[in-house]
Amino acid sequence: MLRTGIVASMLAIGVAWCVGVVMTGCVEKDSQFGSELVPPHQLMASRTDSTVQVRTYIGQYDSVQTSFAGQYQLALGSHVDPLVGRLTAQVFSNYAPLGFDHSSYFGIEPVIDSMTLAITTSQAYGDTTAVDHWIDVYRVEGHTFKRDSAYYSNFDMSPYISGTPIASFQMRKPGLQVLKLPMDFAQAHLDNTQSKDNIYYVDTAFHEHFNGLYIKFRDPAPAGEGTLFQIDLSQCMMTLFYHNKGYQHEETPAADTTIQRMLFVGDYVFYNTSFMMLQHDYTQADPAQGGVVAAQVGDTVTSTQYGYIEGLAGLKTWLRIDTADLRRIKEQAVQLGYNHVALQRAELQVNVVDPGYEEYQKTFTGLGIYHSMTEPDFLTEYNPVLEGITGSGYTSSLGGGLIRSQGQYRFDVTSYVQQILTGREGRFMTELGPAYAAMNSSSRTRIYGFDSPFPPKLILTYILVK
Repeated sequence: MLRTGIVASMLAIGVAWCVGVVMTGCVEKDSQFGSELVPPHQLMASRTDSTVQVRTYIGQYDSVQTSFAGQYQLALGSHVDPLVGRLTAQVFSNYAPLGFDHSSYFGIEPVIDSMTLAITTSQAYGDTTAVDHWIDVYRVEGHTFKRDSAYYSNFDMSPYISGTPIASFQMRKPGLQVLKLPMDFAQAHLDNTQSKDNIYYVDTAFHEHFNGLYIKFRDPAPAGEGTLFQIDLSQCMMTLFYHNKGYQHEETPAADTTIQRMLFVGDYVFYNTSFMMLQHDYTQADPAQGGVVAAQVGDTVTSTQYGYIEGLAGLKTWLRIDTADLRRIKEQAVQLGYNHVALQRAELQVNVVDPGYEEYQKTFTGLGIYHSMTEPDFLTEYNPVLEGITGSGYTSSLGGGLIRSQGQYRFDVTSYVQQILTGREGRFMTELGPAYAAMNSSSRTRIYGFDSPFPPKLILTYILVK
């Protein structure tokens, strides 16, 4: 028994020693294994750098296109935001009948009875409890607006409107308003000839005769919030009521009232166009509440504490990468004996001021970076036009979505920064603005700028190559 116990103990010690050897062998590794086979000129080193500074300046999109096909929910009103000041928005739209037919269009011996305009607003931004706003509707004359032309936020409508509105109404909350139009305006829509000169013969003839309607707030919002409505042109229409003295058809009594609808948007009026005119007053912002300082708008010399991004032809934030910092990285690589800086990733992080529920209700869910949004001229990483083409196979890699849990936007700007490092890109200033699809949104975002405790951060991950 004693001998058997000794043998068992010796076997246990042997197994433990073997296991220890095996386990130790699994953990240890030679990180330099094979390095002697790599030629010296191919040796590499990886680095992560977050010291490249990104300076911020404030600018404005003074003119953006607002006449996009399929866009029929437009901003109307006047609103004061303490961060970005006062925004005033007017709406133009032309209209057309439901189909064109010049032959006996109104039947036998037509008589115009009346005409109404129905205006529908679907949403409101601002204070809908304070006051009723006067809204005026004007007939536009002297200019034919065409669907195949582009119209911009700074378009001057004043030469094309008369001094007297054809309708006026008061509104405080979103909803439907039905207005009676003047009889002379209604009577002007009667054309019952049998020739090609009939205004209902083709859409071009109609639009040359009726140039459209212009809708605006009578007075801009004073200090205080005011209201910005969203007018839904697909739910707006004009209705012309008339009757015939004689018989239009044998089965139709002479005294029956008939209607002709005029639509702003619809499947059979695709030749219509509509757009917004937008004005901003940044002196109405309140710097004491973090609002923009009007004197900083357009200043590309003095960096800022905050950056502002605003839709509806509003504010943008210029970002300028410090070229001295990029040059320092390249110089340090040379000092270490490396010839090239091969960028693997460049991530830009931008922080929202006062992130939380209240701020997120007004801020953008996504931002974009541009060389110029109004041209448009996109970064390599960001081309939403191609992305929107069905079957193009293109996907933007820029990112820019809001990470709500961290109050931060993040962008992949690898290609852009790599091109700067290689000298193929000489533009060090870019525009931080709304995501392209949201350029006509009423949202706005305030971010921390260069002169703040949380400035934009550019994180570079790269390899040094000999």
